[in-house]
Amino acid sequence: MADRLEELQSAVGELTAELRRLETRVRVLEGRAVAPVRAAASAAPTPVRGEVPMPRSTVALLGRSLLVLAGAYLARALTEGGVVPAAVGVALGLAYAAFWLQQADREARAGRRESAVFHALAGSLIAFPLVWETTARFGLLGPRAAALALVVFFAAGLAVAWRQGLALVAWATAGLALATAMALLVATKDLVAAFAALLAVAAGLEWLAYHERWLALRWGAALVLDAVAFLLAALVARPEGLPDGYVKVTAPVAALALLALPALYVAGLAGRTLRRGRPVTLFEVAQGTLAVLLGFGGAYRVLSAFGASTEGLGVLALALGALCYGAAFAFAERRAGQGRNFYFYSTAGGFLTLAGANAVAFGPALPVALGGLGLAAAAFGRRFGRMTLRVHSALYLGAGALESGLFLACARAIAGQAVGALPPLAWIAALAAGAGWVVLASDPGAPRAGWARAPQVLLAVLVVFALGKALQVGLWAALGERAQGDAGFGAVLRTAILAALALSLALLARRRSWPELGWLVYPLVALGGIKLVAQDLREGRPATLVVSLALYGAVLLLAPRLLRPERSTA
Repeated sequence: MADRLEELQSAVGELTAELRRLETRVRVLEGRAVAPVRAAASAAPTPVRGEVPMPRSTVALLGRSLLVLAGAYLARALTEGGVVPAAVGVALGLAYAAFWLQQADREARAGRRESAVFHALAGSLIAFPLVWETTARFGLLGPRAAALALVVFFAAGLAVAWRQGLALVAWATAGLALATAMALLVATKDLVAAFAALLAVAAGLEWLAYHERWLALRWGAALVLDAVAFLLAALVARPEGLPDGYVKVTAPVAALALLALPALYVAGLAGRTLRRGRPVTLFEVAQGTLAVLLGFGGAYRVLSAFGASTEGLGVLALALGALCYGAAFAFAERRAGQGRNFYFYSTAGGFLTLAGANAVAFGPALPVALGGLGLAAAAFGRRFGRMTLRVHSALYLGAGALESGLFLACARAIAGQAVGALPPLAWIAALAAGAGWVVLASDPGAPRAGWARAPQVLLAVLVVFALGKALQVGLWAALGERAQGDAGFGAVLRTAILAALALSLALLARRRSWPELGWLVYPLVALGGIKLVAQDLREGRPATLVVSLALYGAVLLLAPRLLRPERSTA
């Protein structure tokens, strides 16, 4: 054993001396290649057509890099030949790679940037494959240790690129780190270790983006990270468990790992847009949205698959939604040039609040919670004159109507498929929508025309549907079996309800400053025409058709006149 160590020391010493001699010759060649250019540029030979010119220094640096790689293979040969133990050989290889990364930083500081790039590339080409081989072939590193080693070399390469402004080194380091992480996942089947390594890589690139360095690097890391997050959620949540060979992952660990994805990108987004005042980019909109969907959606699926509580996710989503609202109204709105950021944060706050309410409130509590959110948004929108909050109010109240069954019950009533009363929750949703419409429609500061009335239009639709359903329930209760047993007579009654609603809306729109009610008249007329053809003509008889046609004709005559503005008598 002592003889082998002496042979190793002798071989390493000879290799070091030879590399020093070669480095001295390369520097001499670099000086000779640069001097003629400085002396007389006009004397440079004209390249032959079709020939790609390559500086002599680049050729020399390429040759030096090949010698550096040869040194790494020497260490591998000594390990495979049994001259040194495998652990010692791996340690030598990793130290060798770290040495060349350090040399890259040294060369860049001395102004030899091209030489630094070749040193850094050589060090990365040694380090990352060696990490994979040490784990997959030799089994000397476990998956978690391999992930840590990968992150250390990635951080070292990124530090050299950052300190010296070497873009090629940053791209090469990030690409090799991502490829190695995926290779380790295939070899070890440890989802959490690979995901943690990819998170660290993405965090490093987000740090670069915060300092406005190489923003395009984030796309590749985000794509790979999202794919592994989807794989983690899909495999852990499988009813039959993880496939054979995969390292076991508990539901809480998987959920926390998945939630780290939105945490990373939300932090990066907030740092760039709020602290540095940068406008939100396409990447941040796309990846921020996808990260929240994968993180919260994946965690929800994993916890649900194992029967764990998901209320914590809902509370977290509500808190994040509140922070987004705060960022929109307290920061973005008050700064010049932050319009895009304001709309992004306010929209994100609305969707996160909606998702959090769905996760926290269950059954009957959900429509009530959504109604409360809608009324609160309407009140704040009117109080502070915020169009965004008016829109969110309509969306919350519309979601409550969907959850309560109001939309479905009204649609079935128009189609003649349901004659019973609305469920209590549907009435609560209808009353909340009516209250929200009153708050917004009576706001003196609200716009009077255009798309700015869209929230009032949506709420008015809910109110009209609920009124129509209430009229249908009242008529059926008053007329009893005749309305329920005679299909033709029932069709006439529904036509009469639609006609009454259309004319009432036209009259209110004429007398009051509620233009959205007038906008609903012609859609109701069109709905009545479709119903007349689909129901009345098919199920009616001559006696009932007379009434249906007369009612529809009266609506066609009166509605345009009622919607016509009154002429001034002055």
